[in-house]
Amino acid sequence: MVEDLQIRLNEKQEASATETRTRSPSHEEVNSDNENGSIMDNNEVRSIQSTSTATPITLDDIHLWTQPLEVQFPMIQTGPWDSIENSFPGSDFSALDHTQEPSLFAMGVGLHISPMMHNDLDQLYFDRAYMFAPILQAHRYRSWSKQPNKSKQQTCLQHAMWTLASSLSSQFQVAVRQLYGETRQLLHEIESEEPCNQISIEQAQAWLLLAIYELTCEDYHRWMMSAGKAFRLIQMMRLYELDVHQNPLATQAQEQYSPQLSPSGLVQDDWIDIETKRRTFWLAYTIDRFTSMVDGLHMFFDDRMIRTLLPAPEANFASGRPAEMSFLTDLVRDVDLERPDDDLSSFTETVIVAHLCGRVLEHKQRPSPRTHDATMEFCRRHRSISALLAQRITMLRIHASVEHLDPILTFTALAAYISVLMLYDFIESKPLGTKAQAMQLTKALHAEYQQHALDAVADIPLLVVSLDQHFQVKQTPPSDGS
Repeated sequence: MVEDLQIRLNEKQEASATETRTRSPSHEEVNSDNENGSIMDNNEVRSIQSTSTATPITLDDIHLWTQPLEVQFPMIQTGPWDSIENSFPGSDFSALDHTQEPSLFAMGVGLHISPMMHNDLDQLYFDRAYMFAPILQAHRYRSWSKQPNKSKQQTCLQHAMWTLASSLSSQFQVAVRQLYGETRQLLHEIESEEPCNQISIEQAQAWLLLAIYELTCEDYHRWMMSAGKAFRLIQMMRLYELDVHQNPLATQAQEQYSPQLSPSGLVQDDWIDIETKRRTFWLAYTIDRFTSMVDGLHMFFDDRMIRTLLPAPEANFASGRPAEMSFLTDLVRDVDLERPDDDLSSFTETVIVAHLCGRVLEHKQRPSPRTHDATMEFCRRHRSISALLAQRITMLRIHASVEHLDPILTFTALAAYISVLMLYDFIESKPLGTKAQAMQLTKALHAEYQQHALDAVADIPLLVVSLDQHFQVKQTPPSDGS
């Protein structure tokens, strides 16, 4: 009898299983129906649900649910997904392809720059940011700025320009964070993709502009990292010795650059290209000197190694007309204290004062004199630097007034005054020795430069107010970019 019951049970299970396969479509059939576009709508789903509810369940059916069934519920409408897949046919990773469609080097974050916004940001840079970073010739930049096939390095430079420019305008404050993050992201991509010997001037310029933006936003940690990368790239391109032949005319006509360090290879650079490199180096030099003076850090560029001519006047750079310039060491000499050069550009004047700030820092970082000769050399060097600073301040005060405000020269005068205070503080906090002669010499220097320090203290607030009136736009801090 037990065998008869077992046989009946097996027959009932086989019959029920056959009926279940008839009612429930297989997984392959459902997938085939979905691929052919036949998807049930909500009315059909409700029909299925009402049919299954109306079917009575008997106790015999319980033996069928020994394992869970794979039931397909066609509840998802696939219209939006179909549109995405059809937009990028034949792609294994279709969701990633949209970053490459707009242009060759499109950014993937989604900030769309319209032609009008493109023009506004370009003009904003040359109107407000260029005075602090005069490293791009406007006509040369516009010749490639709207080209669809520009290089990644040029795209980085362009976005760095827009980041700095938008931070100086209330109109584009909402775009600053995204531009900044995209620029850093693309710069990191270049570092990871390109061979180490492919270094471009645009890459170094982009890091410099980002460093300026980070510095104005008081993000000192990122500023140090960005400036350090720019300084190292400039050093690798040897921009500190562009005019090493000591002959400006021969340099402009014959100088060529190694193909390992310049994407132009053996193609000779014209004067605008060479001047752009000079200005890029001198901008990095001024940043290095000013920030090292404030923080008391070691300076990156060595004055003894510099063989690059000073930047040409703005009119020559803008028009592409070569100008014969001097070397920094020839222009700043201890013996030429009678009359300062009053026809120098703002950029060149900033370079000179940055050089003097570096000499103040170097003077301060030297060990204390221990002998009579060392003490006398210390006093001679101290007086020489102070006289050079007084010379530059005399000329800069003319351009720091509200009536004739030049923001660059005003900032330069502010840096010169800070150097004067550093010289005075150095004498006051670090006596030359304990002997009677050294103590007398210290008191003489203290009395000599006390009035200079008082004048600086009186003029610094006026300069700060002038700069504050000139720049009323609050800087936006950089986002937590990559």
